[in-house]
Amino acid sequence: MHFTIKFHHLQGWRVGQAGLKKCSMESPRMDGLNVLGLIGIGGCGRVFLAETASGELRAVKVLEAISINRPLLAKMRLRLEAAGWPEGVMPLLSAEMDRVPSCWVVPLAADPADGGELSLRSLQHRLEEHPGDATWQLVQSLAGALAGMHRCHVAHGNLKPGNVFFGDEGNVQLADWGLGNMPGIGRLEFTDAVLYQPPEQLRNPEGYFDEAGYRWDVFAFGVLAFRILTGRFPRCQESFKWVAPEPGEIRRDGIQADLSKIAANLEAAPGPAWTDPPANELERRLRHWIDRCLALDPAHRPGTMVEVVAGFDASIVEVEAEAERDLLMDQRRHAEQRAWRTFFAAGLATAAAVVLAALWQLTASQRKADRQAAAAEIHSLREESKLANDSAEAARSEAAVATHALEYEKQLALARLESSRLIGDRLFEWAMEKGHRRLPPLDGRELRLQNLDRYFTDFLARTENYEALADERARVRLQLAEISLAAGDPVAARRRLSEAIEVWSGLPTDAALNFRIATNSLLLALLHQSEGDPETAEAFASARVALENVPQTEVDADRLTQLLAVLDFHEAKLLAARGEDGRALEQLMRATQALNRLVDQRPDAAVLRSELAGCYLSSATILDGIGKPGDAREVRSLAAVELTKLLEKSPEDPRLRLELAGCYGAMAEAAVLSGDITMAAALSKDALEILDGLLAEQPENVDAVVRKAAQLGLRAGILRDRGQAGAALKDFDEGIRILEGVKASSPGDATVSFRLATLWWQKGRMLGIGGDRDGEITQLNRARDLFATLEAERPPAGPRPEVLQRSGAYLLGDLGHALQLANREDDAAEVFADAVNLWDGLSRSRPQSEEYDEGLAWCRQRLRELQ
Repeated sequence: MHFTIKFHHLQGWRVGQAGLKKCSMESPRMDGLNVLGLIGIGGCGRVFLAETASGELRAVKVLEAISINRPLLAKMRLRLEAAGWPEGVMPLLSAEMDRVPSCWVVPLAADPADGGELSLRSLQHRLEEHPGDATWQLVQSLAGALAGMHRCHVAHGNLKPGNVFFGDEGNVQLADWGLGNMPGIGRLEFTDAVLYQPPEQLRNPEGYFDEAGYRWDVFAFGVLAFRILTGRFPRCQESFKWVAPEPGEIRRDGIQADLSKIAANLEAAPGPAWTDPPANELERRLRHWIDRCLALDPAHRPGTMVEVVAGFDASIVEVEAEAERDLLMDQRRHAEQRAWRTFFAAGLATAAAVVLAALWQLTASQRKADRQAAAAEIHSLREESKLANDSAEAARSEAAVATHALEYEKQLALARLESSRLIGDRLFEWAMEKGHRRLPPLDGRELRLQNLDRYFTDFLARTENYEALADERARVRLQLAEISLAAGDPVAARRRLSEAIEVWSGLPTDAALNFRIATNSLLLALLHQSEGDPETAEAFASARVALENVPQTEVDADRLTQLLAVLDFHEAKLLAARGEDGRALEQLMRATQALNRLVDQRPDAAVLRSELAGCYLSSATILDGIGKPGDAREVRSLAAVELTKLLEKSPEDPRLRLELAGCYGAMAEAAVLSGDITMAAALSKDALEILDGLLAEQPENVDAVVRKAAQLGLRAGILRDRGQAGAALKDFDEGIRILEGVKASSPGDATVSFRLATLWWQKGRMLGIGGDRDGEITQLNRARDLFATLEAERPPAGPRPEVLQRSGAYLLGDLGHALQLANREDDAAEVFADAVNLWDGLSRSRPQSEEYDEGLAWCRQRLRELQ
C-alpha cells in the first residue's frame, strides 16, 4: 500500500501575509514557495507539499508550539549544521524557529506515480519489503546514521519507520529528530514512536537533558532493527501490532496511550526471541549486538550508536579474517596432498625399474631376445621418472609459493595486529574517560571499568602459557594498572603498576611506552595524595625519577614539561601541608614559570591556563600563611587574569566561575586586612555577583554556597565599619543561616565548620559593639568550641592546623577582652592564658614572624593586668 496525494489541481496556492488559503492553520511564511497541498498530519504539526521557483518540490513541516521544545530543536539543529549534516541525516534547507508557528523546509523524499500522484519514500511505506535481501544493509545504514548524529552530540529521540526516509540514491535519511516525547512540551499525541522507546524515556523524557538520549536511540534502533529483520516487535508483539500503523499508513488516529503502563508492560514482557537461527557466523555476531541494544537496563546497553557501529565493523572484520585464514589453510593442505601423490608415483616407477632389471639378469636368453624391448621400456621408465621428478619439483615450488603466501599473511596479520593495538588503545582511553571533547559522553563509567577489568584479567588467565603473547600480556598488565587508577583504587593500582614495570623490564621498550609508564606513576602519586595516603611522598619521588628519565627529544616535550609542572604543583601542596613552606613556594614558582612558558607557546590551551591559575592560587595560600598578604594578593590577581581568559572561551563553565569568585573573595579579605576598604567592597561585590549567578543555575553547589556565606560575612564587616549596623547584622544572620544548613547536611566538612565559626565570631564582635555583651560572649564561645573541635580532629581537608591555631588565638584575645568588659575577670584570665599558649606555640614555629610575636606580647600584657 502506498500513500499518495493529489496535487495537480492545487496549483496557484501561495504563502502570503494572510496565510495559506483554504487552510485552518497558519502556513509557513517563506518567500519563493508555492504551496501545493497538505501531505499529512503528525503528532507535532502538519506537513505541506511546496514548490520552489525553479520547480523543485519541497516538504514544509509546520510545528505546533505546544508540541515542541523550540530552544532544544534550535540547539540540536545548530550542532548538526555545524557538522555539515552527517551522512544519513536529512538536512534542513531552511528553518524558522523564532516565530509561532515554527517550520522546517526539507527535501521531498517522494517519487512521481501514475495520475499526477506522489509516492513517499519512507520505511513505513516499504515495511512489506522486509525482511529481505537488503535488510541487513538497511540495519547497518540506520546504525551509521544514528552514530553520525551521536558524534555531533545530538540524540534523535523519535525513531520510528515513518521518520526514516530514502534519498534519490536509496540512501537512508533520518528526519524529525528532537520531536515527540521530549522534555518541555505541553502536549503529547500518540504516535507509533512510543512503541520503539525504552521504559526510562516513556517515564521521564526530562532525562534527555542528562544525556540519556543516546541510550534511548540505542534501544529504539534495536527495536526497529529487530522488527524489520523478523517482522515482529521484540516485546509486546500482540498488543503493539494493533496500534502500530499498517505498512503504507502514516498513523492511527483515536488512540490514547498510558506511557507509564507501556513502560511497565515492556519490563514485564519476556526478552526478545529470534524467530529463526542465524544464517551464518556474521549474522550471529550482529544479532548479539542488537540483543545488547534491547536490554531494559540502560547500563547494560552500549553507551552510544558509535559503540554499536564499532561492534558491527569489528564483527565483519573478524569474520572476514577467519574466512581468509581458512582459505589459506585449505590451499596449503591441497598443495601438500599434490606433492605427496607426485612423490608416491615416482617411487612406484623406480620400483618397477628395479624389478625389470632383476628379471633381465635371471633370464639371459630372454634378455638377448628382448633387449631392444627392455631398452625401450627402460627409456620409457626414465622418461616417466624424469616427469615424476619434474612434477615433484613443481609441487615443491607450489608448496614454496603457498609457504610464501602464508608468511606474507603472517606479516600482514602482524601489521593488522599492531594497527588494532593502536585502535584498541584509543578505545581503551575512551572507555575509561569521564568525558571527551571529540566524542559523545559515555555513561555508566564504573560499570565500564569493571567490564574492562574482567576482560583483561580473563585474557591473562587464558594466555598464561603462551610465550608468543608476552608483549601483549605486558601491555594488558599496564592497562589493568590504568583501570585501577581510573577506578580510584591506589592499592591495586600500585601493585599492578609494579607488576607491569617488572614485566616490561625484560622486554624491549621505546620512549613512548616509558612516557606512558611515567605518566601512570604520576597519576598514582596524585591518587595517593587524594586519599591522604602516607606513601604519597614516596610515590611523587618515583614519578619524578620516571619522568626525568624520559628523553625529551623522543616524545612530546611540551607534554613532558607540563607533567613535571603538575608534579611540582601537587608535591608543593604536600610540602606545604607538612609546614615546609619555603620548599613548597620554590616548587610552585618553578611550576609557574614552566606553565607560563607553555601558555605563551600555546595560548589556546585551556588546560594549561587552568593549571597555571591553580599554581597561582596555591602560591597565594602559602604567602598568606607565611605572613605576606601583599604578595598573596598580587598573585591572586594574576590567577584572576588567567581565570578570566579561560572564561572568555567557556563563559558558562561553573568550575571556572567558582574559582574566579574565590579569587575575588580572597583578594577582598586581603584588602580588608591591609585597610583598603574601598577595594575590598568592590572585589566582594564582584565575587557575590558571580556566586549569585552560579547559585541561580546550581542551587545545590555547596562550594558556591560556602563562599557566598563568607562574602556575606565580609560585606557585613564593611557595613559595620561604615556604621550600617542593621544591614551588617542582616548579612551576618543570612551567612550563618546558610552555613548552618550546609553543616547539618555535611557535618564532616571542615571548611564549612571553619567559615561558620568565623561568622559566629564576627557576629559576636558586632553584638559587643552594640552593647550586647552577653550575646557577644555566647557567639564567641560557640566559635571557640568549634575551632577547638576542628583542631582536635585535624581533618585531612580544610584549613591547615596553623591557620586554625592562628584564628583561635585571635578569637581567644577577643573573648578575653569581652569577658574583661563584662567584669568576669577570672574567666578572662583563663582565656588569656590559653591565648598565650597558642601564640607561644605559633611564635616557636615561625621565630621571625612579627605578627605572632605581637600577638603573644599583647595577650601576655592583658594577662598580667588581670593577675
